[in-house]
Amino acid sequence: SKFRVGAALLTLDNCVITGCNVENACYNLGVCAERNAISKAVSEGHRSFKAIAISSDLSDQFITPCGGCRQFIREFGSNWDVYLSKPDSSYRRMTVDELLPVSFGPEQLYMSIH
Repeated sequence: SKFRVGAALLTLDNCVITGCNVENACYNLGVCAERNAISKAVSEGHRSFKAIAISSDLSDQFITPCGGCRQFIREFGSNWDVYLSKPDSSYRRMTVDELLPVSFGPEQLYMSIH
């Protein structure tokens, strides 16, 4: 589809980890930019994040994470910032909680076994 998406993740220790979407002829095998950046960060030892910024070529609306990425982002906390951007450098800041309200996360798994 040639739909380009990029993500930049800011860790608690102020490292910036980037990712991009990787498309595949078999669409469900592609990887979104958000999951790419987070997976890369985790593989490098980072598990706590301050913010993630997401960008694309869309100019008429802010790019937003897909449902799967929203849940993936949520796995690492609900009170960090998500920046949705446009090519003209305008952006909208949201929290993970705002992006995925009434969410299910690791805390619920812990509660269910205790």
